[in-house]
Amino acid sequence: MAQLCLVGYTYRGYAMRYALERAKAWGYDGIELRNFGDIDLTGPAGVAAALARAKEMAEAFSLAIYSLFYAPLPVSRAHERADEERAFAQVLGVLAEYQVPILHTHLSLRGPDGGEVTAAAAREEDYVAVRRTLERILPVAEAHRVRIAIETHMGTIHDTAASQLAIVSAHDSDYLTASLDFANMLIARREEVLTEAIRAFGSRIGYVHIKNLKLLPGGYDWNLPVRWGDINYYLLLKALKEAGYRGPLAVEYCGTGDPDVFAADDAAYLRELMRRLEW
Repeated sequence: MAQLCLVGYTYRGYAMRYALERAKAWGYDGIELRNFGDIDLTGPAGVAAALARAKEMAEAFSLAIYSLFYAPLPVSRAHERADEERAFAQVLGVLAEYQVPILHTHLSLRGPDGGEVTAAAAREEDYVAVRRTLERILPVAEAHRVRIAIETHMGTIHDTAASQLAIVSAHDSDYLTASLDFANMLIARREEVLTEAIRAFGSRIGYVHIKNLKLLPGGYDWNLPVRWGDINYYLLLKALKEAGYRGPLAVEYCGTGDPDVFAADDAAYLRELMRRLEW
């Protein structure tokens, strides 16, 4: 059966111990480490200190640490963000030390106005800058055997499935993968056919984020459990299984209210889907 991973963002602002206790209580197999209320993941030293605590705590609850979120992976045009890039490389080493297999991240590429370049505005020179940055950082990931998983995310150059696929396909490395966030895909491009996106990425899928939403005329509502909303997760899990995905299913609730309600219901629903799919 596929593993269920509780994304720490579900419990943003809470103490790490509480989040891990809830993950164990609701039947998750592990967590994605995020900035809880009592840890700081903003630099290599903070990541190391947080992982030292998290590893001990996770072992006490018999939970895995499947991934850690650290962003951004800075994209330079002329090495202007070299210090940030060095910090990112150091974080890869920290994850290797603590045997965390996935570094979950976003790219950050600034345009002439200082704002983030998105897929809609990206030019070929922007993708060239991304490729060159990844050519420098991927040997570090490969040496440490830590996979970089770039997430579909609003406000980035990889905010659509097409741009995300173009970026990860430009490099022949097992240590650069796509993290598919299906709700984020629909926020950026409502007409995206999610099952087709899964088939297009195929073996390049290294991680997935699972949450649901209801698309509205003026925006979206993601104060919903996974079983509700516009995304049919039975079909998506079926497509992921057929694509050969064997990584964790990382469940992320981004709405308001009591996260316990959603984390518990999402785990129960996804376990039922996995039983139906014999996965």
